[in-house]
Amino acid sequence: MFSKMLDFNDFEGDFKELLIQFVKLKQSLGFKYVSEIGILQRFSKFTLKYTIENHILTKELADAWLEKRPTEKDVTWEKRINNLRQFAVFLNDLGYEAYIPVCKAKINRNLYVPHIFTHQQLLSFFSNCENIKPHSLSNKNLVLPAIYRLLYGCGLRISEAVALKLKNVDLMQGIITVLDSKFDKDRLIVLSPSLIQYLKKYFSKIHTLSNSEDFFFIKKNRTTLSRDTVYKNFRKILWKSGISHGGKGRGPRLHDFRHTFAVHSLNQMVQQGVDLYCALPILSTYLGHASVAATEKYVRLTEEAYPGIIDSVSKTCAYIFPEVNIK
Repeated sequence: MFSKMLDFNDFEGDFKELLIQFVKLKQSLGFKYVSEIGILQRFSKFTLKYTIENHILTKELADAWLEKRPTEKDVTWEKRINNLRQFAVFLNDLGYEAYIPVCKAKINRNLYVPHIFTHQQLLSFFSNCENIKPHSLSNKNLVLPAIYRLLYGCGLRISEAVALKLKNVDLMQGIITVLDSKFDKDRLIVLSPSLIQYLKKYFSKIHTLSNSEDFFFIKKNRTTLSRDTVYKNFRKILWKSGISHGGKGRGPRLHDFRHTFAVHSLNQMVQQGVDLYCALPILSTYLGHASVAATEKYVRLTEEAYPGIIDSVSKTCAYIFPEVNIK
């Protein structure tokens, strides 16, 4: 569907047809490739300043395009470099001569370690959720406890939760349908019996006059609940629950409910005797991961709390995952 969004006339210069071919290849492989298109279109216009023979991408041209701009952030610079680098590799694969640039951007990436909530912390958090005072202009006392329980109870991303509509939530069958999520995936989420009962009570108090197109989590004025509102109140409840927050970028974060769900679920499956050959793919599918390898990090997160899981992995499917050295 993304090819319909692309105006091929915006590409110019000697590389025009090859750039279009490259973008079509990326999209055929499942990449959205939206912001990248704009970068490559600007590159095609930049090439008009140069004389290009036989579709050769020279070092001179690449270096000139990739020179860091005075106010350009390293993240943006890195993206431009990588876009051209991938295009250069594509040209080489087709038999064209192309200089492959090296990424010079030095990104200081914050290696955030997820906070895995203990069961006691969860009990305290959800207990304080129930103590949110009712207000005539707000229904936060009803909506927030429900959405936090869903984030932990199903491992949903916050973007997935706030986007849910009534038609996506079947409380009779206990199934949630997540549409157009990350990686353009749709998936079905099965709810636990206790969560079904809780959401039914929430539904009866909030949605007596709603229709199928209404959002499941809504404010008093019937508009959708914002992620910002959910996060700000999350911070307040953490404080009331005695769970310290390390400040911006240090967590706990809302997304840590998802991490905690994954770790607790994996531990529970292993304790119940589920073979990890089955447990990991099940969890991967439930979370909507692109591959089972993406679920591997949750096994690592359990090393201190549940060392038996690591032992099980090493005995059954250690070959699936690469070694990770943590210093």
